[in-house]
Amino acid sequence: MLNNVVFDENNEKLMRNIPRFLMPVVVLVLCVGFAYFLMKTAPEPKRKPAKSVVPMVDVLELQQADYRVSVASTGTIKPHTQSNLVAEAAGRVVYASPNFTNGGFIEQGELLISLDPAEYVYAVANTKAALSGISARLRELDTTAENLKKSLAIEGQQLALAERQFKRHSQLRKQGTVSQSALDQSEREYLLRKSSLQSLENSLALIPAQRQILQADLKLKQAQLASAQLDLDRTRIKAPYAGRVLEQRVDLGQSVSKGSVLAAIYAVDYVEVRLPISDFEASFLTLPDGRGDESQQKVTLSVSIAGNRYQWAGRIMRTEGMVDARTRQLFLIAQVDNPYAASPDGRPPLMVGQFVEAEIPGRLLQDVIILPRKVMRAGDEVLVVTPDNRIERRNLEITWRDQGHVVVRTGLSAGDRVSLTQLPYAPNGSQVKISGAADAKNSKPVDQKPAGVQ
Repeated sequence: MLNNVVFDENNEKLMRNIPRFLMPVVVLVLCVGFAYFLMKTAPEPKRKPAKSVVPMVDVLELQQADYRVSVASTGTIKPHTQSNLVAEAAGRVVYASPNFTNGGFIEQGELLISLDPAEYVYAVANTKAALSGISARLRELDTTAENLKKSLAIEGQQLALAERQFKRHSQLRKQGTVSQSALDQSEREYLLRKSSLQSLENSLALIPAQRQILQADLKLKQAQLASAQLDLDRTRIKAPYAGRVLEQRVDLGQSVSKGSVLAAIYAVDYVEVRLPISDFEASFLTLPDGRGDESQQKVTLSVSIAGNRYQWAGRIMRTEGMVDARTRQLFLIAQVDNPYAASPDGRPPLMVGQFVEAEIPGRLLQDVIILPRKVMRAGDEVLVVTPDNRIERRNLEITWRDQGHVVVRTGLSAGDRVSLTQLPYAPNGSQVKISGAADAKNSKPVDQKPAGVQ
């Protein structure tokens, strides 16, 4: 009985909750039906045919002209001669030039550094004294030789007298008029004079050898004097050429040893710059052959400093002996004279280590078609506008191209019209309109470089 009562209560609660669950479903069904009704009863839209759009283009009517090729490159300024000043003597620095400092300008022959010369002065004095002693001994030897010659002459005369006396006593002894003791005495006198003469001759014969020894000593001392004088001169270090001090490494009061590096300097009469170009670009230039010919190939170097652009004129002096195997580039060596010369327009000096841009004028291309580079499409293609204002896509054979221009020898003719407007989609034969047709005829690129301008 109790179970039946509970079941009846649950059924009653369920019947009361059914309308709550059905309400959202009913609303959703009504909304879908209303939307379907609106779609079915909506008016049909009026369809209009699509209008074809003919693009508007600017054109350039081509003419033949001359064009001066200009090869661009970049490089870094380097000195043509750079040296290390090395001490060839040891000592303490007792003088340093005011110009002997980093960045200082020096003249050829200018005294830069002096080392304490006392030790070398003493060496020169000692060698000079020894040289004077040898010279005195040579003069003494010459006097001795003269005296020996005179003594030899006198001794010869005395020997002749002794010989005659001995012969006379020998004859008289045979006659019995002279005693044997007198004969022996004259013979001893004769032999004594003969021995004395022989001794003088021997002494005189030794004079040339003694003179040769002294002359050898003299030459040795002269060489030692020259060496000592050279060491003394080396205590004064002078500039080998007009230049500039790159790095100062010693200063006043510092002791240096032989072989010490005192400074790094470089010449300022001219500077060089290494310019890389391709083989293709080199074919448009007149380059020196490296056999001592004077190059006529000019080059203009330019630098931008604080918003101002400065230029220097130079020339190509030589090419390096090989092509870079990695980049396949040829390197030109350009020279600029007097990079530190004063300029009336306030141009700054061309500094070593400065990065420069180079422009090298090349051959003059005659009777060619010149296009602004902006008209080129991928694959060296341009859009030509035919006389009936239709697009014709042409592939060109490019003779030369640079940053602003393209030079064409084949593929275009004088009178052809090239589109200056880039069309993303331009099939052959598509119709176009010419913008400003009356002004387009005989027009030229605005940035075209006239023939002969470098």
